[in-house]
Amino acid sequence: MAFPAALPLLTKALAFGKGLVGLGAGKAAAVAGAAKAHAAGVAGRAAVGNLGSRMAGSKFVANASSLMPKTAAEWGMRVAPDAIFGTMAGAMTPGDLGDKIIAGTAATAGGALGGLGLRGAVGGLAPSMMKNPIVDITSEMIGGIGGDMAAQGVSDKILRVKGGGSTPYEKMAQQQQQKLEQDILRRYLSGKGGYPNELV
Repeated sequence: MAFPAALPLLTKALAFGKGLVGLGAGKAAAVAGAAKAHAAGVAGRAAVGNLGSRMAGSKFVANASSLMPKTAAEWGMRVAPDAIFGTMAGAMTPGDLGDKIIAGTAATAGGALGGLGLRGAVGGLAPSMMKNPIVDITSEMIGGIGGDMAAQGVSDKILRVKGGGSTPYEKMAQQQQQKLEQDILRRYLSGKGGYPNELV
């Protein structure tokens, strides 16, 4: 009969079909496994990255803080030059005592914070470079100049609020401009029979 003869072929076909189904399930399992492994890898890299960032950040802070002055003598050596220049800036600022204090305090604070900040930043990133005295002094000087310039802008804003819209230097410049204009007008009118020339 034809059916019994076809039975081995049918059995083989069914076995082949089961194999295909098994392969499909295996492929799905493999894909799922790969997805889980990828997710685990991503999570692991993120955890290591976060840990590395925290470790790098804490190392930077440790390096930077190790360069900060520890004693009063060290603070004096680092801050005294900024205080001297701040005092000079305040003394030379025109205006009343309040204007001088504002300008001098801003210059002192800006120079000191800028110098210590840049020194700490360089030391935090490359602590071995700070063993070189030239790098140490240069970073503090550049930071101090930058901090002083930034503080000047803050000081000017405060002085403008206090001075009704202009700083003492701007007021002095306006007064000099007005005096120059009056002198020019007086000289001109003195030759036309007007005001006498007080400068002659």
